[in-house]
Amino acid sequence: MRIVRIKKIVLKNYRQFKDIEILLSKTHINDLHIFIGVMGTGKTNLLNAINWCLYGDESYLSRDFQQLPLPNLKVISETEYEKDVNVVAEVWIETENNSQIIFTRKSMFRVYNRQDIPQKQAEVLEVKITDNEGNTKILEGEDAESCVERFVPKKIREFFFFDGEKLDRYFREATGQNIRHTVSAISQVEMLSELYRKIEIILKEFRKDAGKINPKIEETREYLEQKENEYREVSREIEECEQQIAIAKEKIREYEEKLRELPDVEKLEKERGKLIKSKKEKEEYKKEKEIQKQGLLYEYGKIIMLWPAICKSKEVVKSKKMAKEIPPTIDRILLEETIKNNICTICGRKLDDRAKKEIEKLLNEISMSSEIAQELLSMESFLNRYSQEVKYFKINIEKISKEIQKYNKELEEIEENIFEIDRKLSGYNTEKIKEWHEERMNFEKIYDNNQQKLGILKSNKQQLEQDIENFKKKLDDELNREKKITKLKKCIDFCVRTLEVLDKTKEKITSEIRSNIESETKKLFFNLIWKKESFKNIKVDENYNINLIHAMGYECLGTISGGEREILTLAFTIALHKVSGFNSPIIIDRPLAMVSGEPRKNIVDTLSLISKNKQVILLFTPDDYSFDISSILDPKASNRYRFNMSHNEKEVKMEVL
Repeated sequence: MRIVRIKKIVLKNYRQFKDIEILLSKTHINDLHIFIGVMGTGKTNLLNAINWCLYGDESYLSRDFQQLPLPNLKVISETEYEKDVNVVAEVWIETENNSQIIFTRKSMFRVYNRQDIPQKQAEVLEVKITDNEGNTKILEGEDAESCVERFVPKKIREFFFFDGEKLDRYFREATGQNIRHTVSAISQVEMLSELYRKIEIILKEFRKDAGKINPKIEETREYLEQKENEYREVSREIEECEQQIAIAKEKIREYEEKLRELPDVEKLEKERGKLIKSKKEKEEYKKEKEIQKQGLLYEYGKIIMLWPAICKSKEVVKSKKMAKEIPPTIDRILLEETIKNNICTICGRKLDDRAKKEIEKLLNEISMSSEIAQELLSMESFLNRYSQEVKYFKINIEKISKEIQKYNKELEEIEENIFEIDRKLSGYNTEKIKEWHEERMNFEKIYDNNQQKLGILKSNKQQLEQDIENFKKKLDDELNREKKITKLKKCIDFCVRTLEVLDKTKEKITSEIRSNIESETKKLFFNLIWKKESFKNIKVDENYNINLIHAMGYECLGTISGGEREILTLAFTIALHKVSGFNSPIIIDRPLAMVSGEPRKNIVDTLSLISKNKQVILLFTPDDYSFDISSILDPKASNRYRFNMSHNEKEVKMEVL
């Protein structure tokens, strides 16, 4: 049985809908149905009614309606105290083989008083199936829920029932694994998995029986089973880890989009704090250098003031030396000893009167010249020292001046940077931006931690695979040695070969389905998209994560417009339906909510084209359903309805257009 389309929707006492019946008969080549309603008239709640009927929840409920009771307000006001109100939603389905399915959810509420919300007493989902020969069966409980899953699986219902205002979230909230699991279920791959599990149980029993005969077999079997259990646990952890990575990746992308072109407040404020701290430090260093400079100027001030006189004095001493006007130094003590002893200290000859008078004259002259020479030589020493000090002073004062100049330049740059940061931060809600940055950092940590964990887990899994193979071989060797279990060994071998075949078959089917969905998505997207040169490829990975590749080679899913994302979503949905065998309807609330300009016409052209092979139900506001849109869709619509709110705003009626 293959489900095709919604034939009729019946609502009783459900929110604004007190008692309505909506027929969706196909009267045109396009199975297209249009609903128009202003905000608050129940347009989105029609989508919620279908969801509530099938799954028992209202995933598209607005904040205003979350505070209101499920039963119709007018009915509640008309119901006596301690009496019950029944809420009913029916979705009638017709299939390609003329069978009929009616999904019915009933919920009973008791009204206690006008102030309190009516309390739910009971709820039931019923599915009535009538074949083309008139035979009817009624399903309830798990059987009814299973039938709903065959119509539209709950985990991927967002690819059948769209909220146009939230199309920017599609492919961004880690839906890949839900898609993968659902595709496995609807493509019968899960049946292979279930068969695999059953044969595994039988194989374990055969091995246990063999272990009872031989302790070595039992010991090896226990080790093998332990490793297989560890392998399953690691595989589960890997899947969970990949899910966390996918969620973190999408959240990081989400916050990056929010923060694009916004300042990194926390980073800028930290940078500003560092700049202010650096400014204070450099101001202190500069002050120290200025004090050092003042000290040097004070210390060498007198020398600098006398510097011309010092230079002149040095020149005088130098010229006297060159003119040999400064006599060489003679040992005065030697001359005095000669006169005293009246004997020449050098040759030992006794002095006569003439020699004595000559030595006394020389001693007197030399004494006067030596004192003058000593003064001049002593002065020269000081002059040289002052010259050296002035030389070091120039070096030090120049070095300190350069350092002060350097600090002035750095302080000027710091002031400019602080001014630039203040300019960037002005006019922004810094607390909100900080919060976004913090959230992004948290998800980056989650992403990094799970990436590291994933690497370890995959390494462990690889080691466990090797261990399992080793123990299987060892167990096989032990079984071959035991002659008493020949028949049992054949059963074990048969189970092992069967598992290998099932594993390969499952892998092949899974790969083919994913590849076909990828191929169909790509073909449909490039047929429907209006920007023919912007995109290069579409890839669907093993976990059904979608990557859109720009013409320049980079991933661009996070940067495309709402209209482009809607086309991608529709292309993937149709591919998913086609490859997996689904032919369920597509319902979109406000399909143009994320689109403006020329792409609006492209979107409705696409939807009308889809409606030739699949039922399409579109919910518009009057503003969205402008003349340019209605002129395209009106001629192709099988039915058109308008939501009209009653004067007391407690009930909505449907008007056929």
